[in-house]
Amino acid sequence: MPQYTYLAKNGPSKIVSGVIHAEDEHVAVTKILQLGYTPLEVKLQEGGSSVQEKGPRPSQDNGLKVPLATVAIFIRQIYDMIDAGIPLLRCFEILMRQKQHPALLTIIEAMHEHIKEGGSLSGALALYPKVFPLLYINMVKSGELAGQLPHVMSRLADFIEKDLQIRSQVKSSLLYPAIILVVGLLTMFVLMSFVLPKLTVMFDDFDAVLPLPTQMIIAVSSFFSRFWWLMIIVAAAGGYYLKQFLGTARGRLLIDHCVLKIPILRQFIQEVQMALFARTLGTLLESGVTISAALESVTETIDNSLFKNEMQDITLKVKAGDSLTTAIKGSSYFSEIALNLIIVGQESGKLEKGLYKLAVMCERSIKETSQNFMTILGPLVLIVVVALVGFVIVSILLPMFRMNMIIN
Repeated sequence: MPQYTYLAKNGPSKIVSGVIHAEDEHVAVTKILQLGYTPLEVKLQEGGSSVQEKGPRPSQDNGLKVPLATVAIFIRQIYDMIDAGIPLLRCFEILMRQKQHPALLTIIEAMHEHIKEGGSLSGALALYPKVFPLLYINMVKSGELAGQLPHVMSRLADFIEKDLQIRSQVKSSLLYPAIILVVGLLTMFVLMSFVLPKLTVMFDDFDAVLPLPTQMIIAVSSFFSRFWWLMIIVAAAGGYYLKQFLGTARGRLLIDHCVLKIPILRQFIQEVQMALFARTLGTLLESGVTISAALESVTETIDNSLFKNEMQDITLKVKAGDSLTTAIKGSSYFSEIALNLIIVGQESGKLEKGLYKLAVMCERSIKETSQNFMTILGPLVLIVVVALVGFVIVSILLPMFRMNMIIN
């Protein structure tokens, strides 16, 4: 990237000089203004095209984790201040004085130094790819090149907030059934391990043959009472190794493949991935990112391994010269409606609008499916848990009823 030397005023009388990286002189002047300086002289430095922007060491990115909700607030704060006319360097100085997430504060301080040395906002974001995905970097870079950084930052903030909303809908639809299932399993474990062994002692002197359900419950509770500690260890170790396995590419591919075999979940997951694909690609194209670079960014945001592999194939086809509609025609993950919306958008020269329509349609379907999950799946899990507990109680009471009948 070319280098420009500059002289600028910092305040009423102070003159500062420095070197800044920019695509052209107009962008260089824009960056100088964003630093809070008034440019007096800007010149292209000879032999400065290959110098990289300074920044924090890449190792500083290791271990830094920032919640997506915190990132959304951070991006929204930057947009609000830039839109109000506050220089970019001043924005980071203000953010550093506010109470922030510890990891985010470390990032803000490093980004402040990077921008202070003449770096761009997109370059600062690129120093932390684990916190700011390629999608964010490409959008911000396109805004810097087009001189529309506030407009692009507004789109990016809206996109992240919409992404958070979709994730929240998915989690909320599964949270209630998961809580019921966990509470039910814990209740069964406590009953089998500690409560029933004390109650089944009364059947030791029972001369009559116990009912089959009662015999089954006694055998299971006897095993639980002796080896409950071993079961906890096995469950903990199994959960740990399962988490490690699912963290690998092979494990993730296996679980994604199994989940997509379930009819209802398959449709729901496809709607989620399609909404993410359409809104992300539409936002990038509207921000001025090229179709191939946009598809690469979209691929990184996809969660499902199978859909991600499909997106990689589509990206390769587009890079080879195929149109987007030609590339996705052979995909089994794009419905006929999705394909038609993309075709109409591309033929009319307004592909991003077609993608936005597809995203809205999928997001509406996600919301309806989430509500159905909460309406049906919660009570269904509750019925299963109550049935299991009821079976245990009836199995214990059944011999007592027989004994009472014999006595009568």
